[in-house]
Amino acid sequence: MAHKANSDLFCVSPKNMIFYAPYDRVQKRLVTLLNPTGERLLFKVLTNAPWQYNAIPNCGFIEPYNISEICISLHHFEFERDKEYSHRVCIQCIRAPLTEYLNNQTILCIFKQVRRSKIHNVRVPIELKPEPICIPQHELEGILQNDVQKLIWDLRPINTDYMAQLKEVTMRGHKNRCSWVRMLLGPLILISTGLAAGEIEIISKTKYSQK
Repeated sequence: MAHKANSDLFCVSPKNMIFYAPYDRVQKRLVTLLNPTGERLLFKVLTNAPWQYNAIPNCGFIEPYNISEICISLHHFEFERDKEYSHRVCIQCIRAPLTEYLNNQTILCIFKQVRRSKIHNVRVPIELKPEPICIPQHELEGILQNDVQKLIWDLRPINTDYMAQLKEVTMRGHKNRCSWVRMLLGPLILISTGLAAGEIEIISKTKYSQK
């Protein structure tokens, strides 16, 4: 039976995974699950080569109208160029039962209780390339240029010029704040002075009238 790239319950991206030589190191790929429904979904990850692949997480929830990401890792192994590999990853998904029916069960236990007809499957085939990945030179230069620029920015020295500029900006902000404070305090001082003078005048007049 031909596999479906996406089911009517959830969507999986990418539709296939590609790994490249050399296979003497761990390689990782990201798989995204999309829940286009208003229901909470449960998923689990299977593979026909469990001794070579690892999924984190291997099961979980997908909230309504949300996504979940799975990291698929291929462990290093002795790759045989003349051997035909038919590896694949299968994502299974079901509608989550109501909370009162969970009874603190694990997701894997819940899957075991569901009939096969209720389980939605999406198979993601895996292709193992015998050659390293080939990136055009102009694309590689663009990637390296961005990486180098980011590295230079991350490792930029905090020299005296930089510190002087930072101090100048800080002092400028401090001066601006001081000028605003003076502008606000000026009228207040005049008002308080006037009030104090008024009080003295009233007291003087009162004493004068008593005399």
